[in-house]
Amino acid sequence: MAAEEVEPKQEPAPEKPKGRGLSMVVVAILMSVEGVGVFFLTKMLSGSPATATAVEVEGHGTEGGANGGGADHGANGGGHGDKPSAGATGAQTEIELTECRPNNKMTGKLITLKIRVSALVAAADAERAKTLVETNKARINDRVNFVVRSAEPRDLNEPGLETIKRRIKHELAKVLGDERLLQEVLIPEMLQSGSGL
Repeated sequence: MAAEEVEPKQEPAPEKPKGRGLSMVVVAILMSVEGVGVFFLTKMLSGSPATATAVEVEGHGTEGGANGGGADHGANGGGHGDKPSAGATGAQTEIELTECRPNNKMTGKLITLKIRVSALVAAADAERAKTLVETNKARINDRVNFVVRSAEPRDLNEPGLETIKRRIKHELAKVLGDERLLQEVLIPEMLQSGSGL
């Protein structure tokens, strides 16, 4: 018998779907159009950025730079659009205001605090400030104690004690009769002690 040579059958190569390449292109185009649309919609809705302007103070150049000296008048309640007080951009002096031990029960537990309060004043106002502080020592202690006794726990645990400082500055401005005398209140020491701490 003659051996028949059997030709191996080759199977045809699988055909690629024709629509697959086209659908990928369509998806890529749609995603690009969507991205551009989102970009322009966001740009249109956000508006333009606010511009900052510098204010020139007589004889002191511009105010409000990184180290402009008077940049935090609005944050500390000294500005409200008015011109800064004399010496606000000049030399400052630290004066000791009080050291006291107020209690706070706002958490439900009695907490005793040891607090020392100082302030920055213009060098030109230093003597007048020291005289006013000595004259009103008991009233200053009363107001600092009031602020700490009525403080919320979150205010006492702020890293910079901004709320306490702002409230003390406001209360002392009323006691001393001059809102611009104390440029900044400083709390160099505040220790908390009590049950559960």
